[in-house]
Amino acid sequence: MASRFLRLFVGTILAILFVTVVVTCCTLAAPNNAAPTFGMVCLAFAIIAFLGGRFPTSIAVAAGALELAFILPGEGFAVSDPDHAMGLIAVIATGVMMAWYVGRRDTLSALQAAEVATSRQIAEWRGVAHSELSHRLSNDLSIMVSMASIKAREATSPEARDALADLSGRLIVLGRVYQRLDLRDLDSEDAVAARQFLFDLCDDLQLSTLSEGSISLRVDIDDALRLPIRTLSMLGLIANEMLTNVRKHAFPDGNGGEVLLYLHKHAFRTDCVEMIVTDNGAGFSSGPTNAQRRGRSLLSMLASQIDGSIAYARISGTTVATLQFALPASARGPARAEQDTASRGGIAAEPQGAEAHRHGVDPA
Repeated sequence: MASRFLRLFVGTILAILFVTVVVTCCTLAAPNNAAPTFGMVCLAFAIIAFLGGRFPTSIAVAAGALELAFILPGEGFAVSDPDHAMGLIAVIATGVMMAWYVGRRDTLSALQAAEVATSRQIAEWRGVAHSELSHRLSNDLSIMVSMASIKAREATSPEARDALADLSGRLIVLGRVYQRLDLRDLDSEDAVAARQFLFDLCDDLQLSTLSEGSISLRVDIDDALRLPIRTLSMLGLIANEMLTNVRKHAFPDGNGGEVLLYLHKHAFRTDCVEMIVTDNGAGFSSGPTNAQRRGRSLLSMLASQIDGSIAYARISGTTVATLQFALPASARGPARAEQDTASRGGIAAEPQGAEAHRHGVDPA
């Protein structure tokens, strides 16, 4: 505070001296013509306003006006020549406007600095809240997984045991998805590279779920594809559910097999993305079991969250599950984002024969 006051005091003294020097020099250089003096004094006010701010400028305007009134012809501070009087008024008005302008500029700068400081503080608070929320979420998921595992061991019914085991596995995957995306806001439109996220998720599944039965998983994902966090989180859950269903139903005897996960923009519809999971397993049973119906219902529900649909087919010994969903507007190019988005509400799948041949799925 003391240093600021000292700077203001020194700046004001220098401003008064500067104006005094300008008035004296101009008067001596052109004693019979006041116009150059008026112009140079206005220029001096502008320099002081730029360098010193509002207060030194206001004091300099007052000092300069008094000095001009004293130097100009007349008795005391009275100016006898009307032209000189009008020029003096114009000089004072110019100085006052400059002082007002720099004061307004300084006020706006101070408000902006305060807003920046407030935004930074809010960001810090949000960061702390996010860390605390993530910690609690991790603990809650761990507790739920432990409780589901305990209840599964205590269950006497095979159906209840399987259902609790499925629940435990889905909770674990949900934790993986959130941990990898480090979600701050599920509704955020920030785009994330889909390839690295799904590669990491598939690596986890290869080491855990798909390791039972030596299932080989191949992944083909568009390097340039970026999706909003919310879409990518849903996609991770759908991919996990599809691959888990493959392990359970396509290879029930634990025999090895091959699985392909494909994620690219649609070849013909640039506003659409498709994810295809194929396997050379057992294929469809004559009538879907309750577990299979529940799995498909869950997949349909997850797909609806991203305005998508899922279709299934069996082609030449290969089972093909195709998810197609609308590419979010934030992930499209500028030209595509302006196109009509009426087709986002549920996308019909292509004929599955064309899908399998177009993506080069090898028959079993």
